[in-house]
Amino acid sequence: MTTITADAFTTSADGTRIAYDLTGPTPGLAPAIVVVDGVLAHRLPITLAVASELRDRATTLRYDRRGRGGSGDTVPYSVDREVDDIAALLEVTGPAALLGISSGVFLALRAAADLGTGVTGVLCYEPTYDVSSGEPPADPRMIAGVEACIEVGDPGSAVELFLDVVGMPCRLLPRMRASASWASLEAIAATIAYDGRILAGVALGRRALMRRWDVITQPVLVADGAASASAVSAAADSLAAVLPAARRVTLPGQGTDVPPEAMAEAVARLLDLSR
Repeated sequence: MTTITADAFTTSADGTRIAYDLTGPTPGLAPAIVVVDGVLAHRLPITLAVASELRDRATTLRYDRRGRGGSGDTVPYSVDREVDDIAALLEVTGPAALLGISSGVFLALRAAADLGTGVTGVLCYEPTYDVSSGEPPADPRMIAGVEACIEVGDPGSAVELFLDVVGMPCRLLPRMRASASWASLEAIAATIAYDGRILAGVALGRRALMRRWDVITQPVLVADGAASASAVSAAADSLAAVLPAARRVTLPGQGTDVPPEAMAEAVARLLDLSR
């Protein structure tokens, strides 16, 4: 039976309410995939299109990471709490693969390391950090700078700071600020620092992912788009090289604008589905 459920909720370990939707067969009747969005994103149209492509073969759960969309938030932030959110979602789906996008790749991998068999595989699409580079895993402005802007009640400056970190030309800022999406970006600006902490946790801290790659024994598919920037391709290559059960693929399309059917087929490969 194919179902689409909008704005359902589950509760994470710390009591935070997490919003999600489901597309596909009722949970438990088909393989499942949970989408883990990247910085400043939640339940994007592309992932809904992917879910629709897979609706007869897999159950897709898309959720709002804490502090975004319909989900709540609880201070202080920690990456462990975001892993707990994924654990709560896996109680809805049963064991599931994770589709991590951009910075969400590293949250998905952290969940795979921490949650073990509850995560059946990971599709890493366009990871943002070259794990072989030796460079700091996150620009410190993504954490301290963003948090300072939020503390003084200036989320717009936090978004501008992030756009500068990722290299957006200053001349485009007025157009961005005038766009219909600017208010929604400001509304979740505080979560930029969350992704900064996730990226920092790749190399730093007691449970740094760089010291735990061998724990991630689930199948992993590391992907980029055919027109992805060279830095993105290099990051994908570096990640595939360190994960023990990783395969490396390039999807047809224009980088982040990869066609939904190509992304869906990559998910199907990870789930070992056939038409």
